[in-house]
Amino acid sequence: MKLNIINSLNNLKQLNDNPFTLQKIAYWLYEYNDLYKEVKNYSEILCEQCQRWKANGLPYDCLQEAEYCTKRYRYFTNFYEEVEYGIKIQELDTVCKVALEEYNTCSNNDALLKDWLMKYFDIGYNKLTIFYYDHLDYSVNDDEVVHPHFGNSPIGEFGVCIDRRYYKNLIEFDDVFKMLFYERKIYPEKLKEIEEEMQNIAIPMIPIPKID
Repeated sequence: MKLNIINSLNNLKQLNDNPFTLQKIAYWLYEYNDLYKEVKNYSEILCEQCQRWKANGLPYDCLQEAEYCTKRYRYFTNFYEEVEYGIKIQELDTVCKVALEEYNTCSNNDALLKDWLMKYFDIGYNKLTIFYYDHLDYSVNDDEVVHPHFGNSPIGEFGVCIDRRYYKNLIEFDDVFKMLFYERKIYPEKLKEIEEEMQNIAIPMIPIPKID
């Protein structure tokens, strides 16, 4: 299994166009989906040490992923899922293109813009926040093109960036959504609701005693 994993990662590295094309990433995911399932199923079986810990009511997740543990290959499934996310989130690009076309027809009408925010709130707030902060918002030179990054190979020393052009509408939609929601505050009651929720879950600051 370990050799198959190494071969799969080396094959992915050979496909790199710096950045990757969407088609090559999709091909790799398809080619090694059976391996992913095999490793996933293997990882769910408890090794003998974990079984003993479980029987004694102790934590039984081998965090050290020792050589005897069935979870020692989870680095591959974790990486596979990170890369797969890049394909799944890209599927929203078509929806975002439609949304942008609708936005352009109502960009001068606040009432219609609020309806637009309500219609696409789930995409803009729930689905794209993770994409932007975890996969697009990282430090580069000002003149460097930022391509979405979806993980680093656990072996082989290379990262997986997919060409930005496949996410063009998605990125533009995200910019428009944040501008309307956070800057222009077109949907104020929802923004207030979110701010109140954040205050409720925030950990209270513990006062520091004054030392004379």
